[in-house]
Amino acid sequence: MNIRKIVLLMALVMLPILTQAADKAAATAAATERATLLQTAGGGLSITSNSQQYQILSGVRAAEVQTNEQPQQALTRMGGGKLIETKGSFIVFTAQQAPTSVTSVNGTSYPAAYNPRTGGIAIVPGSLNVKLKNMANAAAVAKDHGLDVVRVFAHLQTAFYKVKPGQDVVAVAAALAADARVASAEVEVIEHINLPN
Repeated sequence: MNIRKIVLLMALVMLPILTQAADKAAATAAATERATLLQTAGGGLSITSNSQQYQILSGVRAAEVQTNEQPQQALTRMGGGKLIETKGSFIVFTAQQAPTSVTSVNGTSYPAAYNPRTGGIAIVPGSLNVKLKNMANAAAVAKDHGLDVVRVFAHLQTAFYKVKPGQDVVAVAAALAADARVASAEVEVIEHINLPN
């Protein structure tokens, strides 16, 4: 009878230790799998945003999780793949079917990028921050490049544009940078997402 109590007591003492070891092993395996995935998906196009260098991840996309939807449901809605991580209200996943252009925004999913300095994955939502030489050209620049105007800040000489579904955000940024009316054009990249409490 006393032996049973001793064994039971030992099991209760050991349970948290065993659980902690299992959790640590699972976290290590997940980190290794993520690192391997990023190595195989990397090697893509490099872009600079907010003075940070990013590498577009081919075969990795981001999609917004809809209201009352779980991340796994969003992944199924997007055609499957492997969930890499959730980032705010977005999922980052490997796409089952590679998009025709890894940097195009298709209206339901967005390109993903990797920051080698931080090790973080970022979302490329299809927005462009553009410094104009003359703010009177803001609407004409948008029209000529097939963009939607999001907001114009005349006092900053800056316009924010959004690409339309099917447009390649990196190619549009390059075309804008070559436009004589534009001082600079930068692809918006969101690496850190804060959610309200």
